[in-house]
Amino acid sequence: MSHSPNQVSLPPLPFIPDELIEEILSRLPVRSLLQFRCVCKSWMSLISDPYFVKKHLQLSTQSTNLTRQRIILTDTTAEFHLKSCPLTSLFHNPSTICEDLNYPVKNKFRHDGIVGSCNGLLCFAVKGDSVLLWNPSTRVSKKSPPLCNNWRPGCFTNFGLGYDQKNDDYKVVAVFCDPNVFFAETNVKVYSMASKSWRKIQDFPHGVTPYQTSGKFVSGTLNWDANYAVGNSNSSLWIIVSLDLHKETYNEILPPHYEKEECSKPSLGTLKGCLCMNYDYKKSYFVLWLMKDYGVRESWVKMVTIPYLPNPEDFSYSGPYCISDNGEVLLMFEFDLILYDPRDQSFKYPKVHSGKGWFDAEVYAETLLSPIKH
Repeated sequence: MSHSPNQVSLPPLPFIPDELIEEILSRLPVRSLLQFRCVCKSWMSLISDPYFVKKHLQLSTQSTNLTRQRIILTDTTAEFHLKSCPLTSLFHNPSTICEDLNYPVKNKFRHDGIVGSCNGLLCFAVKGDSVLLWNPSTRVSKKSPPLCNNWRPGCFTNFGLGYDQKNDDYKVVAVFCDPNVFFAETNVKVYSMASKSWRKIQDFPHGVTPYQTSGKFVSGTLNWDANYAVGNSNSSLWIIVSLDLHKETYNEILPPHYEKEECSKPSLGTLKGCLCMNYDYKKSYFVLWLMKDYGVRESWVKMVTIPYLPNPEDFSYSGPYCISDNGEVLLMFEFDLILYDPRDQSFKYPKVHSGKGWFDAEVYAETLLSPIKH
């Protein structure tokens, strides 16, 4: 075929091996990948492949610079609104713009509680009788069947979300508590994302009742701060109950040696993939411990002691939600996010636009994981 004198002959496009394309795409954020599914059928097939989803998940969750981490916030208005913003922006910018999230359950006047997050999946308790698994990055969700427990006044359901690595299955554990029964009877059920159904497992150990906080996922286990009734007396002990998600057996995790007589009831959380514990000391400090080697009592380390600023309302800190590589701790106080830097004992107050105060928060990773299939 002849070329006109003014026509320029372009060199052929370079050939890029499929393996290199996969390596490049697996390092991109979810929003880009959702758009790139429309490039061609082969990219659509690759980005939807379970192997690729797991590879992207591994790279996202192993990143230590917080670039793939976001925080979801529920505001304090009468209507149920959810916002999301990048964690890096809170740590490095004086102001952050939040994005509105379209919560899948359409009931704007009911505030569903955040149970927790795991590998990009968020779990919400829906009226205490079912849960919603939702990936806000891909906007895919799945609601569980109802628990159908015999609820009566005083009862509550405590949930926890975690991952059973040996069965490659995500599980929600529901602990139904009836304090009206002597020694506080519990009824424990597990929802498996693979089977999409609830099944009953062994109850909590006799006399042990979890407080109304969610189970915290660490190292294949869910962990609850719980109350253990001592004999027939009115006294009780604060303990940590651990449930192995593969074996579905219970264990007790020993807390550090802390100032029991002079502090508030401790609470559990997770930081950097480790179990953490916090409490108020003499209503003057917020003390944070971290268990660096899960299950080993000697590995508890006192991470930071955060002073309280004078406050007439007597609020407590909530969280912590995250700790940066340089030691800054992200918490909530008086419905606002704050950053504490232990290096100079200073506070920063990151401004979050489009929000007037926060009721709850949870950190999650941006992944492609689907609550419907994986």
